[in-house]
Amino acid sequence: MTDRLGGGFTTLAWVLIPVAVGINVVGGALTNALRIPLFLDVIGTLLLAILAGPLVAAVGGILTNVVLSVVRSPTMLPFALTQAAIALVAGYLAMRGWFLIREKRDYLKLAGVAIAVSAASVLVSWPILVWLFGGITGTAPDVVVAVFLASGFSTELAVLGSQLVMEPVDKGASVVIAYFIAKSVPERYRPSFGQRALARDR
Repeated sequence: MTDRLGGGFTTLAWVLIPVAVGINVVGGALTNALRIPLFLDVIGTLLLAILAGPLVAAVGGILTNVVLSVVRSPTMLPFALTQAAIALVAGYLAMRGWFLIREKRDYLKLAGVAIAVSAASVLVSWPILVWLFGGITGTAPDVVVAVFLASGFSTELAVLGSQLVMEPVDKGASVVIAYFIAKSVPERYRPSFGQRALARDR
């Protein structure tokens, strides 16, 4: 098991990490600049989870938020824990064949991945948002929280409600985009983990 998880730290995987961090940073910057109440800052993390496994993806995810905390806002740093949780969940599901698509009905697996990743994100992010930031982080999704607050919900329920609205959309789109980027990588350039996750026989 250790080899399957940590064996992803090949030269190719180390090359992919900064690429994934760049994808995350650009995705987050675009939604923030356009004031879209989504994040799209885990596409690179999910890509790493598919191609190189959960541990490599966790490293890429944590580095993403270290970078974002410098170039965007220090409030991004605690959410490195969310990136790590998403990486571990998606990487485990990749190991279990949830990104192995052979026929149309197999695309339902991606919906399952999106639900699992969304749940992990909510479980880790909710306490950070409520207890560290009082529900407001100065990002576009604050608009959704404000709507719930204006409707009379407590801060705790407003944050939870906003997450239940946004996370499935955000993570669903991120999972699909990451999957198709991973599939577009020629097999000879995929780390061995990614070759197994996307093409192995079951």
